[in-house]
Amino acid sequence: MKKTPFYIEVLYIVWALTLIVANGITFSITTTDFCRYVEEKQEASNLSELAMKKIKERKAELGIPMATKDILQTGLLGERYTSISTTFGVLEAKRTSLNPNFAAVIIDMFKEGGIEKGDEVGVVFSGSFPAINISVLSAIEIFELKPCIMISIGASSYGANHPEFTFLEMFDYLYQEQVFSNPINYISLGGNNDLGDEFEEDSREKIIQRIKQYPATFIFESDFETNIKKRMAYFDQDVPDMKMFINVGGNLVSMGREEAAFIEKNGLIKPSYFSNQFGKNSGNQGLLDRYLNKRIPIIHMLNIKGLAYEYNLPYDPIVPFEVGMGDVYMEKKYNITIPIVTLGLSGFLLVFLYFYKRNEQ
Repeated sequence: MKKTPFYIEVLYIVWALTLIVANGITFSITTTDFCRYVEEKQEASNLSELAMKKIKERKAELGIPMATKDILQTGLLGERYTSISTTFGVLEAKRTSLNPNFAAVIIDMFKEGGIEKGDEVGVVFSGSFPAINISVLSAIEIFELKPCIMISIGASSYGANHPEFTFLEMFDYLYQEQVFSNPINYISLGGNNDLGDEFEEDSREKIIQRIKQYPATFIFESDFETNIKKRMAYFDQDVPDMKMFINVGGNLVSMGREEAAFIEKNGLIKPSYFSNQFGKNSGNQGLLDRYLNKRIPIIHMLNIKGLAYEYNLPYDPIVPFEVGMGDVYMEKKYNITIPIVTLGLSGFLLVFLYFYKRNEQ
């Protein structure tokens, strides 16, 4: 067997070192600039900020005092406990959720999830994170999506839990003021069994009467499986070409019950062939798992602390939010000159080695 000439061995070594050095230089020399769709992100966040300001003004008009823990005076934070509170909520996470820049996060998830303008989406809101709900609605508006929107009244602590000004009243006010162009399609009480079982009876009856005054369909179904199937039928009817399912909060119908409710992932979740969920096909699955099983991507907004850290948004800030600024609007850019030159050199060496080997035979 003929020995490979020394200069060819050197050539291989130089080639390998060149690739390593080029790779290192490319990843070490980066610039940070506005991302490609920064305008859409900023528009969504500005709309979210406008909507939140209108809710603050509306609360003042109605004589509803600012929540005691709303240190930034946003008007979107509720009290620790009221007659329609459902479960315990973490105050720091609730204050973090008041950031209008979460609308830019939703736009980012739309882009990564393959959503295009005009697509149909299914949406479920609880009253636990009214500001996140508004950010989602703002992103939907900017993306000109066609949503089917279901809301529930119940809210965990520090959410939209004022019994006379629930998220239903917030949403309806913003719709009437033409901040948002999409109305509510379906309403339920939320909370325990999706029937508001933990509400104080007087508040519960008053809310039911208010719900019945709206043109939206009132969902009042005690059987879990029937409730889920009814909702999926409504989605099939209203958004038959659903491209994404969006959930905000930890409501029963989205999360599921018993062991199936312990969904670990958060944010954008794309379908996979493997499920880490307990209770798969057990009948306890909520809408999140069922749409993943149907190969539909979902957005699940619940672990606000995790989302804030992922997108480098301030956690429980003590200073006002800077809308339209921050890492969520930026992206790293690499100089591709070195990779192109290296690719060209590699191509030349491959051709050279091909003819060398051919002449050696």
